[in-house]
Amino acid sequence: MNLLYALSSIALFLYSYTQVDLSLTLSRVSIWQVIQRWFQLIGFFNRPLSTVIFLAILAVFFVLYVVMLLGIHKKKFTVRQIWVIIGIITVITCFSYPAFSYDFFNYLFTAKTVLLYHRNPYMVVPLQFTGVEPWLSFLHWTHLPSAYTPVWIIVTLLPYFLGFGYFLLIMWSLKIVVAAAYIVTAIGIYKILEIEDKSRALLGMAIFALNPLVIIESLVSAHNDILMMALAIWAIVLFQRGRRWGSWLLLSLSVALKLMTLFLIPAFFMKWNRRIALLSMLLGFIAVVFQREVLGWYWIWIVPFVALVPDLWPLVVLSTGVSLGLLLRYAPFLYLGNWNDPAPYFKMWGTIIPIVISVIIVFVPYYRKKY
Repeated sequence: MNLLYALSSIALFLYSYTQVDLSLTLSRVSIWQVIQRWFQLIGFFNRPLSTVIFLAILAVFFVLYVVMLLGIHKKKFTVRQIWVIIGIITVITCFSYPAFSYDFFNYLFTAKTVLLYHRNPYMVVPLQFTGVEPWLSFLHWTHLPSAYTPVWIIVTLLPYFLGFGYFLLIMWSLKIVVAAAYIVTAIGIYKILEIEDKSRALLGMAIFALNPLVIIESLVSAHNDILMMALAIWAIVLFQRGRRWGSWLLLSLSVALKLMTLFLIPAFFMKWNRRIALLSMLLGFIAVVFQREVLGWYWIWIVPFVALVPDLWPLVVLSTGVSLGLLLRYAPFLYLGNWNDPAPYFKMWGTIIPIVISVIIVFVPYYRKKY
C-alpha cells in the first residue's frame, strides 16, 4: 500500500503542475520553464487527456480509500503503517501546485500587501497596484479587498516572509503550514477517539486523513478551512481533558479564522457530544449551501466529524459519495476550460450520481433485511 500511495501521490503532484496559469512563471531557471510549458500543454491544450488523467487519479485514490478503510476495520493495519502512508501523501503533495484553488494566490497577495506594500488589505484592492505588481496577471478577484479574517492574514505573513521574495518558495511555505494543519487535525481525531472509542481510533483517523477530498482540497489546493478544523478539533481535545479555558480559546481562534465553527458551540455547552457536533456542522453546511453554490472544500467542515463517529458506517459511505461528487465538479472545467454551457449540466450530474449511488449502497441492505 505504501508504494501504491506513493505512486498515486506522485501522479497527483505531477498533474497539479499541468494547471499552472499560463501567465505565471514559477521559476526563472530555464529547464524549469521548459518543463512547465510541457506540463501546460497537457493541462490547457490537450484537455481531453488532462481530464482522463484527473479522473484516473481520483479513481485510484477512492479505490485505495475504500480498501484501506475495510482493511483497518478488519485490523489488518497498524497505527505505524497508517502514519507512514499519511506521511508519504503529505510530503509529496504539499509541494504540489494549488491546481484547483484561485483563493490560494489571494492568500499570498494579502500577505504581500501587508509586508511589501505596507497597506491595509481591507482598504485597497489588487488593481490599485497595476503597473507595479506582476502577480496581477494570474490573480482573480482583483477588484475586491481582502475577504479573509485578520487571524488568517496573520498566519500567512510568516510563510510569505520565509519565501524571501521567490514565488515558488512563498507558495511552498504556505502549503507546508496548511499541510501541518492537516497532520494536526489527524492527530487530534485520533486522540479524541482514544478516549471515546479507542477500538476505532485508527479507523476514525483514516476516514479523515485518507479521504481523497481532504487530500486534494487541503494538501493540494491548500484551503484555509483545514486550519479552522485543526483548531476546532484540538479545542475538543482540550475540552475532553478538562482544560476549558484553553479549549474555548482554540475554538474562538477557529471561529475568528472562519466563522463556520460557530455551529460547534452547542456541542460544547452540552458537555461535548460527537453526534451533536456532527449534526451542528451539517446544519451549518446546509445553511451555507442554500445561500451560495456548494464548493468542494466546504466538505472539509464535515469530514472530521464523520471521522469522529466511525461506528456509523452508513454515514461514512454517504460522506465518501459526497466527497467524490464534489471532486467531480472540477471535471467539466478541466475538459472545457470554462464554466459556460454545458459545464453546469455535467457538473450537476457529476455531483448527484455518486451521492445517489452511496445512498443506494447504504439502504439496499436494510431493504433486503426488511423484505
